[in-house]
Amino acid sequence: MRTTTYGLAVFGVCACLAGCGEKKITIAQVPPFYNENLKAIAVVPFQSLVDDGRAGEIVSEEFARALQKNNTYRVFAQNDLKAIMDQQDIEIFASTGNTAVTAARFRGVGAQAVMVGSVTMYATSREEQKRRISIPLILPAGGYSASYAGSFDHRYTKTFIEATVSVSVALIRVSDGTQIYAATETGRASERSSNPKRDENACLRDATAEAVGKLLEQFAMVSKDVKIGSKAIGLGRDGLGGTRKTVDRLSAGDSRALLILELPVPCDRNTFRWLICRKGGDCELDGETFVWDREESAREGGMVWDICPAQLARDGGGPGTYTVQLIRGREIVVTKDFRIDKAQGLSLVLDSIERPQREPRMTMRRVGNDGDAWDAKRAVAVDMTFGPGSRRGRDAGESAASAPKPTKASKPKEASRPREFVEW
Repeated sequence: MRTTTYGLAVFGVCACLAGCGEKKITIAQVPPFYNENLKAIAVVPFQSLVDDGRAGEIVSEEFARALQKNNTYRVFAQNDLKAIMDQQDIEIFASTGNTAVTAARFRGVGAQAVMVGSVTMYATSREEQKRRISIPLILPAGGYSASYAGSFDHRYTKTFIEATVSVSVALIRVSDGTQIYAATETGRASERSSNPKRDENACLRDATAEAVGKLLEQFAMVSKDVKIGSKAIGLGRDGLGGTRKTVDRLSAGDSRALLILELPVPCDRNTFRWLICRKGGDCELDGETFVWDREESAREGGMVWDICPAQLARDGGGPGTYTVQLIRGREIVVTKDFRIDKAQGLSLVLDSIERPQREPRMTMRRVGNDGDAWDAKRAVAVDMTFGPGSRRGRDAGESAASAPKPTKASKPKEASRPREFVEW
């Protein structure tokens, strides 16, 4: 019992660690082709490419009702079209394959597009299996012995019902007959029981409803739950050759870094906001409200913004831990912490140059045109290992300043203009 308890506890902790970095939010999924100019569509009876000749009309009516309830468009269903058009025109449009010609019939209806389609599968299957359960009966005979007293047989029939509906739908622009968008979806429903509660027709209706629901997600705006994890936020720098390097730490001396956001595709055209603040603080140091664009994300490997670590460090109180927040409405969706380290001093590395075995020191001297001795106050000594701000660098500078000035004999031969050179 104790082992089982520990196992359940460990499983719960692992499940928490696996899901703690994600958060589920509800967004409005927008079709990729949608724009505000597309306000009204007409849905005509679909073609029936199956044995049941009514399948196309049944599925199209179900789809039209779903679109009307969704309220993304103004929908002209078959009953609405009968009041405007001749029934013969509707049937011709539903049966023909020349969308460019037949779309012209709907230009006076008031719809910008027409929904056409075909039902390619509309079928059910039923299977019944005879089964038997045999239970042995054991009667006690006293003491430690027992006797076999036959068996109890239970016979029953298990029924398997499956329904499948496949629909191909295309949205045609009325103005020129071109195809705006097309999709194919399949719905399935099944019943497996010795006492089935649904028959073939009920399973067929459920399969139709599933196919219509999938089509609705393709052609209309619907609410959808998506999960966003902490990996949606990233930091980086531009590398060589146009590459991008991902980092977790920045420097207060950096003037530019990259903030990278990668969200799920259904978040397309939803509004979010990112902001940066010091961890534990409530002061917004940088931020922007944006509309997620899945095309830009696919092209650039995420939506990218330039940020300035130096400015963040100045406004946020210096180096430390900072937080990026991704916000949807008033809800914080996910956060990511990162470090801004203290800016490092000047550090020159010249490993490819052979230097004498002595203290690596660089002295800069300026020689005037008049041939006078070099100005010791301008001499700068830089410690190549510890930087100009280190003690060794300062000592080198003081030594250069206190050095005796050279005589006239050390005047360079050619000093026509001021020049600078480096002496090791």
